Amino acid sequence: MALDVRALKKRLAERVDARAPALDRLALAIHSRPELAFEERFAADSLVAYLRAEGTNAETTAGGLDTAFAVEAGAGGPLIAILGEYDALPGIGHGCGHNLMGAAAVGAFLALRDVLNGLKGRVRLIGCPAEERGNGKVHLIEGGVFDGVDAALMYHPGDRDEIDPLMLAMVNLDVELLGKAAHAAAEPHEGVNALDGLVLGWNAMSALRLLVRSDSRIHGIITDGGKAANIIPDRAAARLMVRSPENTYLADLRRRVLACFEGAALATGCELKTEWSEVCEVVNTNRPLAEAFAENAKALGRTMHPRRSSDTHGSTDMGNVTTLVPGIHPFLAITEGPVPGHSIAFTEAAKTPHALETMRLAAKALAMTALDAFVDGSLVKRAKEAHNGRQP
Repeated sequence: MALDVRALKKRLAERVDARAPALDRLALAIHSRPELAFEERFAADSLVAYLRAEGTNAETTAGGLDTAFAVEAGAGGPLIAILGEYDALPGIGHGCGHNLMGAAAVGAFLALRDVLNGLKGRVRLIGCPAEERGNGKVHLIEGGVFDGVDAALMYHPGDRDEIDPLMLAMVNLDVELLGKAAHAAAEPHEGVNALDGLVLGWNAMSALRLLVRSDSRIHGIITDGGKAANIIPDRAAARLMVRSPENTYLADLRRRVLACFEGAALATGCELKTEWSEVCEVVNTNRPLAEAFAENAKALGRTMHPRRSSDTHGSTDMGNVTTLVPGIHPFLAITEGPVPGHSIAFTEAAKTPHALETMRLAAKALAMTALDAFVDGSLVKRAKEAHNGRQP
């Protein structure tokens, strides 16, 4: 007997709606207790406790990370991963809306588990910490959490419904300059000023930004500028981020940024130490999966739009996942108009009734898209073909 896919999708939506009060409570509780990257113990424990209460065997420490978790349901067929995040930003809280993403992923997973009986397919829920550090999913990939996955799905809160957002490749650079302390008034000539070295390198980097392509970014903060005004600083440090939509140009920018601080260290007599992070890859939006998600969102009352040429949305370690397997990372608006991410205004938006309603819609659309992969034998095949050709 032919499957009634429309009826199955209706059941998925009903299962999300049935859990709406619990999902809303989870999202709001996580919002009220913001935790930084790799410190998301309350968020991870809350999500896992709810999953266990729903009868799953969810466990933390997935991939060796204390605040990651994973759980699987179903049998046979393709393996579809649904990803959720839950880390926050320093000083801002959930200004990226990750409190909504973790709860939406849980809702999508449980709805699928409820309707998978008799269908060939598996769904793996992956709780992903430390997206704001840009490397949580990199560790999960290395830890084998994505082994066997045929496709990966997630959504992100935003201020516009966008199916294929431009997410830049990004790398962090920690810069440390070491000098020699001395009395800043009595014997300044005995010192080597690490802060001067850092500022000189910073100014060279600022001059470089004028020459950088308009689609790329260099930015950062000074994390240590000395301890007292009357001491020549013997240490100064900064954390930088370098971004570009092309890996080759990113590599060129890395070389040029490093040269700024190498030259400054040489000029001021400081010792330079640097540490590069793993690279966050560009997100490769998979067209067949994106089209399926857009159709499901449309059926739920939301119209997904293509990216605008002027839009960028920062960077994400989901790019590394989409380099590994077919995946999508669409944005769904939780605001009524433009609101910048990583802002107090977006933090406030991430706890509104509209945000919670959109979170539940996202859970439904994610679950429906995974269902499409289970019942349409060609979807995963087409997704992999597009992925192998890096079709945007």
